[in-house]
Amino acid sequence: MIVQPKSEKVAMTHNHDTGGFRLFRLLKFAPYLLLAALALVFAAINPAVLSLPNTLNIVSQATPIAILAVGAMVVLISGGIDLSAAYGVAFCSTLIASRIDAGNGLPMALLIGLVVMLMIGFVNGALVAFARIPPFVATLASMIALQGATLAVAQKGVLIVKEPTLRWIGIARTDGIPNAIFVTAIVMFVAGFMMKRTRFGLRCYAIGSDQDASELAGVPIPRQFLTVYVVSAIFVFMTAVLMISRVPVVTPNVGGISLLLDAIAAAVLGGTSVFGGRGTVGGVIAGALIVSLVTTALRVFGTDPSSVELWKGVIIILALFGDTLIARARERSIARAAA
Repeated sequence: MIVQPKSEKVAMTHNHDTGGFRLFRLLKFAPYLLLAALALVFAAINPAVLSLPNTLNIVSQATPIAILAVGAMVVLISGGIDLSAAYGVAFCSTLIASRIDAGNGLPMALLIGLVVMLMIGFVNGALVAFARIPPFVATLASMIALQGATLAVAQKGVLIVKEPTLRWIGIARTDGIPNAIFVTAIVMFVAGFMMKRTRFGLRCYAIGSDQDASELAGVPIPRQFLTVYVVSAIFVFMTAVLMISRVPVVTPNVGGISLLLDAIAAAVLGGTSVFGGRGTVGGVIAGALIVSLVTTALRVFGTDPSSVELWKGVIIILALFGDTLIARARERSIARAAA
């Protein structure tokens, strides 16, 4: 029997682990490769999917999904979840529309919507950070409460919002490109800077990767979680503003479970891990475009509208399954490297 020298074994293990970590680094390109592959496949089946009008429509429809998904990403990276976000969009949209309908004016209506959403984010954060209620349970309770609050605010049922400023954001175009795309691009740039270049963003990755180690390093865990849910509420507010700027008719059904599925799918397809510690704004943008592309393609193909949500559910399940496999493989690579 030939016994390998210890140094040779270490070198082989090191090379193996290096290859494993190199694979994980390559996975950050997976959302973009998936987006490109789907675009090519759908275009081959029916070129109309990627016609110029449809392409602009795909990007435009992805804008509210991307903004809400970035808020979901911030929470997921930190190791939490916010089920109330999509229903927060419905509540905030209805609240802003009702204030405009009551004659408060756009600036005051937006201020009221922002303040209320900050309060909701604060409550969610306090329940998770200080009351120690699991994020799933806390935000599920908030989701149910927001459903009731939306119906209470929308006493007229349907509200018509006729604000030129909102129409400029959601409907108007500059050189043929919807202004909503430009607005969303600015939001994405700021979000990317926040997650990669600020203490808040770096702490999100830290506590999502290892909360105990982060606490030992001096990260104020409760305060960070509180801030995370407040930031999520800000993205909910921005999504609500974009939604009512795109559609002048506001009903209590704005957002809801469909938008929640889209946002979670976009975040997970974009490489955000439901186990925390991993995710990028660029990946979320690709994920939102994938969701919008699939939705548009199914409609172009003449798929039964009732089955669109079914396909979204399948996509989420597959993405979660892939995320689980990646997380387990990453843990094994780390364990081998530490051995």
